[in-house]
Amino acid sequence: MRLLTTETRKRVESIINKLSQGSEVSLKERIELTKYSKHIPFIAGKLNQALYKRAELESK
Repeated sequence: MRLLTTETRKRVESIINKLSQGSEVSLKERIELTKYSKHIPFIAGKLNQALYKRAELESK
């Protein structure tokens, strides 16, 4: 399992928060999320939760 620096973790969490709120996320940010979520299960879980939350917001 890989470890993230504090800066990287904050950046990834920021992108995940933007995604969950329905804000626009750039292609570069999405690529970065995909890269980390493939190797770090915690990030993958947070990403799945954010996508679920976004889907709930859009369905209302």
